[in-house]
Amino acid sequence: MVEIKIVSLNIEGDKHLPEVIGLINRERPEVVCLQEVFEEDFELLIKKFGMRGVFSPTVFIDKPGKPGFGKKGVFGVAMMGRLPGKFGSEYYFKRRSQELPRYSGKPNAGHRALVWQKIAGGPAVAATHFTWSKGGQVTSRQRREMRSLLGLLDKIKPDILCGDFNTARGGELWVQLLERFTDNIPPEVDNTLDPVLHYAKGYKIVVDGFFTAAESKVRVESLKLVGGVSDHLAVAAEVKTLTG
Repeated sequence: MVEIKIVSLNIEGDKHLPEVIGLINRERPEVVCLQEVFEEDFELLIKKFGMRGVFSPTVFIDKPGKPGFGKKGVFGVAMMGRLPGKFGSEYYFKRRSQELPRYSGKPNAGHRALVWQKIAGGPAVAATHFTWSKGGQVTSRQRREMRSLLGLLDKIKPDILCGDFNTARGGELWVQLLERFTDNIPPEVDNTLDPVLHYAKGYKIVVDGFFTAAESKVRVESLKLVGGVSDHLAVAAEVKTLTG
């Protein structure tokens, strides 16, 4: 039996780094999944916490996207951890360019990637930052990219899938995920946006997910949402992998 703690969070660039560091210090997770992270901050974090990991670049930011948001270059999704095992990443949508796309001031300027770790003797954990849409409404682009993501998930076969999915729980695309996975965010939760730090004040929607594969031996022992660390709530889950 293997027991681990996983934290997943959209950290909103470099706006909340002290809070993110504090979260990791308090929770002491074995696996950390980060969305909207600058590569230089990923390097800072793995050095600070003595972890290994994988960073997948999605866009190059040389101008701030929102107030207080840095312009520190290479930006993407990442996973880091304390446990042995293989890390990897792969794109399920990639813009046609020889270079990393530059931030255009509009959402969805970059690639979309899945990062993962296949933990030695434990579960395979995957994370992504899915295609943005206003208000979490389903778009034709999201439908196309979900088909690509599902194909990649069929290839990687993660036991756990987490991240910022930018689509509303209960909607068409969330239902597609439920054909393969179990949703472990408690049903009474109606919002994963931080009510203070997110720009959409008073807006309630569940877009951050923590899924386990339907046929996996992984069980979620506990799960909580943590506020005050970014514009999204952090997901902190303790999981157990049954063996035999």
